[in-house]
Amino acid sequence: MNKKVVFLFLLIALPVIIFLFLKTFGKNEFVIPVYYEQGLGDSLSTPCLNKAKEQYVVNTKEVSDKGIKVVHFERLDGPVLKTRLEALERVQDVFYEFDNVSLTTYLNGETIKAKDITDYNKRIQFLDQFWKVRELASEEWKKLKLCNMAMTNLDNRVVLIDTKNRIRGYYNILERDETDRLILEIKILNTEE
Repeated sequence: MNKKVVFLFLLIALPVIIFLFLKTFGKNEFVIPVYYEQGLGDSLSTPCLNKAKEQYVVNTKEVSDKGIKVVHFERLDGPVLKTRLEALERVQDVFYEFDNVSLTTYLNGETIKAKDITDYNKRIQFLDQFWKVRELASEEWKKLKLCNMAMTNLDNRVVLIDTKNRIRGYYNILERDETDRLILEIKILNTEE
């Protein structure tokens, strides 16, 4: 009987003691990687990228120096665009009241016009103070995507940029898990800043 009491006590008390120890002395930290800390090197074949060996920083007039930025590139209209816009609307719903977080969608003006996505306003609400939609000339769009965001031509991911204009993540927002990860990492960056 005595062994059963000791065993039962350890079975119940040990997890509680471990939990309290970790709660008191543990540190809960999430670290979001900083991309290209040693420069871009030869990781991408785009010839216009800065191949210097120091931390790569997005340096373009299209990306402001203020706050956390989510950048999305789109070149075609269609059902995939609708799905991406719906995923980005989830991001907007979480962060539209945050002054230091913004979302910009860049459209390739050669293949999709800003007026083409106004039909989505019936289903998706674009809050102008948070979500900007910009139409760029095709060459300017390609330069921003390939040369400034270190993406490939076939890359359709969303880019997360911190307040120091460092790339902190790429996300395929067609997958719900990736959109959830984007939202979580924006929250983490927001507490870091």
